[in-house]
Amino acid sequence: MRHSCIFAVVSLALVNLGGCGLEDTGPSALNPATNVDPVFSSFTLTEQTDTTLFHDLSLAVEPATSGDTRASAMARDIRVQLATFLDISYNDATPPAITSVRNPLDLMRRVIGENEIANFVEARQYISARIDAGEAGEYSNTTNDVSVRFTDQGAFDEGLPLADYEWRYPIVKWVYTPDTSDRVTRVFTWASSGTFPAGSTRPSATLGTEFEPRDFLATGYNDQARLHSEGSIVIVGEREMAFVREYDGLNIDTINIDGTSIGTENGTAAGPEFPFANEKVDCLKIRMHYAEKRVEVFTSLDQPPRVEDPDNPRTLMANPDYCLNRDTATHSYQTTDTGLRT
Repeated sequence: MRHSCIFAVVSLALVNLGGCGLEDTGPSALNPATNVDPVFSSFTLTEQTDTTLFHDLSLAVEPATSGDTRASAMARDIRVQLATFLDISYNDATPPAITSVRNPLDLMRRVIGENEIANFVEARQYISARIDAGEAGEYSNTTNDVSVRFTDQGAFDEGLPLADYEWRYPIVKWVYTPDTSDRVTRVFTWASSGTFPAGSTRPSATLGTEFEPRDFLATGYNDQARLHSEGSIVIVGEREMAFVREYDGLNIDTINIDGTSIGTENGTAAGPEFPFANEKVDCLKIRMHYAEKRVEVFTSLDQPPRVEDPDNPRTLMANPDYCLNRDTATHSYQTTDTGLRT
């Protein structure tokens, strides 16, 4: 399982915050996190789907030439993979638009962006005040030992399993570090409730996002301040999707889909197979260049992430034939102009 680099940045930031004397700077510096336990009629989002996490990517992968059947198959199955990990439904338009999503990353992004949770609004007001003061600050449920739990009343009433109606977020935090990165970093994680077979990976999700402090607002989605985001989603079946999204000038998305650590026997075996563009693969990397209107696709099959180093027997090295390690794309194609992130 891959881990977000933003977690390392936030961990370092918290070490630095520890030496800032926050406890001595008055009530304005106190971490305002409290227990958050709202009940929703449903976790499924059907309105404002243009605010969902991968709305831009799902449109941008459409080929520039409708007659390019190979590119059309890749675009179709890029959307299929996004739907597999994020429970996305599409309409029949060309290119297909998102009609609904049901996943913990989009739900948390929605409740934050629509100012639906009072304590999260307070969190951003607090961070905004710290920015104005030029002083470090942190909102963190873990630091205050408080919990964040969402409940889907409709799923509960239907008698669905615990994992379907109770979503817990072990980490929800905003950190502002003017003396180091000079960024606002927001991180949240989700871990599936319920029990899972021994030796399996519990489904989980993470999203870390960096914001430019001068453009950071206490309300709304804050996309105008967004510089970089990355995260991962693990689903049942030992499959994982990791992503990095660059907004500051580069406008590039990279999506990596392969097996978990358990699914690849700690990187020594190929992961679970899945269909992609009328072929079987077990590793898929997608790189979307928005400014160039170009998609690069990297695939491999029956290649483990690591292999024995021929120069150092019994020592493992990164497998150059594994799709995530490749520099040269297996396929590429030009995409239609969506007007998004150009």
